[in-house]
Amino acid sequence: MRFTFALLALLPLACAAHPEHEAPIRSVSVGGQAEVAVLPDRARLIMAVDRLAPEVKSAEADVNKVVRAYLDAAKALGAEDKNLSTTGVSIQPEYVWDEKSRQQKLVGYRVRREIALLVTNLDKLGDFLLSATKAGVNQVNPPMLESSKAKEVERQALAKAAEDAKAKAQVLADTLGTKLGPVRRVSSNDGGGQPPMPRGMVMAAMEKSFDSGNQQMGFSFSEIRYSATVSADFDLLAP
Repeated sequence: MRFTFALLALLPLACAAHPEHEAPIRSVSVGGQAEVAVLPDRARLIMAVDRLAPEVKSAEADVNKVVRAYLDAAKALGAEDKNLSTTGVSIQPEYVWDEKSRQQKLVGYRVRREIALLVTNLDKLGDFLLSATKAGVNQVNPPMLESSKAKEVERQALAKAAEDAKAKAQVLADTLGTKLGPVRRVSSNDGGGQPPMPRGMVMAAMEKSFDSGNQQMGFSFSEIRYSATVSADFDLLAP
């Protein structure tokens, strides 16, 4: 009997700890957006030397000669070794269809090497490109502009997006006659930067006189925009 009495005595405490009807949590869900723009201060160049020749050795020698010539030219323009890299030689046989013999015919070997360069002085971007074509580099991708402060700017965009979300939640709380409580949940999406290409990448007339490679190629640089979005849930408290 003592055991039964003790169990019954504990029942009111259990009911008090787990009420059947808890007050619902009032909250508001909002989204915040922000964008921060910054001017680029460097560019990445990806180039390649590609040659087709009947013999591998002649094509390889020609490719390596061009690569060496461009590396020397790039260093003369101020490029540092840490910002220059080259790939090894890739060799692929190349065939054409011979209608007479009704089979593939070997016409030679295509030899290729890539060159990657980080240009840290955009005033010389046009010079690096012009020297590439002069050295014999025959494949040049459009420059990809970057900012050395990308991480810092991305954080600024994220902070502004969080501030935007909180401001929206505060407006809703004020309008609904409640107080804004602590944040309950938050998630973010870093949109990253949209790397622009230099505008005006067209080589101007060679007979004119230009002060720089950028001027000769008609380069101008637009801003890189870094965006961020935030989703957050805030508690709404009674006034």
